[in-house]
Amino acid sequence: MIDNTRPRPASSPPGLGLPLFARSIAPVIAIVILAGYLVGLIVALLTIGAENSRIAFGGYALYGNGALIVPAILAPYALYPGWAWVLAHEGDRRLEAGLYVLGLYFGVGSISILEAAWFPQSADVTLLSALPGFALTGALFVIPAAVFAAGTLWLVRSGHVAITPLTVAFGIIIAALTALLFGAGLGILAGGAVALALQQPARRITIGAALFALLVVVGNAPFIPALFTPSGPTP
Repeated sequence: MIDNTRPRPASSPPGLGLPLFARSIAPVIAIVILAGYLVGLIVALLTIGAENSRIAFGGYALYGNGALIVPAILAPYALYPGWAWVLAHEGDRRLEAGLYVLGLYFGVGSISILEAAWFPQSADVTLLSALPGFALTGALFVIPAAVFAAGTLWLVRSGHVAITPLTVAFGIIIAALTALLFGAGLGILAGGAVALALQQPARRITIGAALFALLVVVGNAPFIPALFTPSGPTP
């Protein structure tokens, strides 16, 4: 005969588990997206500052269209601190890594919005007309680099590729060949640096500094001859 007098273990009401989970993860989602957005916004501000400056070294100019090199280098680099921070925590953090990219996408896309607000090219430019540029800018500078970075990170962490001088040299060559695609190939170096930082967390800052220097050199490799070309007269 079954004894029904013993108290049953407490259980959550049906359907309550998912809302509780959603409420617990919502602050994390907001923090990660906000972090990515703020980093992307810094990239946007630096890009606009360079675009409207008169910074030039010989025939190499950072102003005007030359300012495109800023997000081409800094957007892939921005993946490093975000992913090294998110993925260092225990558990599966792929969702948070993806949300950081989403925030970075919005932040870098702010270039078009801020340009329309501060330096409109014509009187009929509005924030509404800047929305296509907002979507396109993030799609060009963030998404391809993130795909390259994620692929490299997966190859290293899954054991398919080991970080050796040979593989690093090969990655630099591929990154240099594809860097002209709005810096997309530089994501290879960023992903490799994230993998290395996860293996050696005590050297995270050193790895980040080395990555930044490498991205600047590799990203500007096609334009190095312009540094030694005399610039024309400034109007």
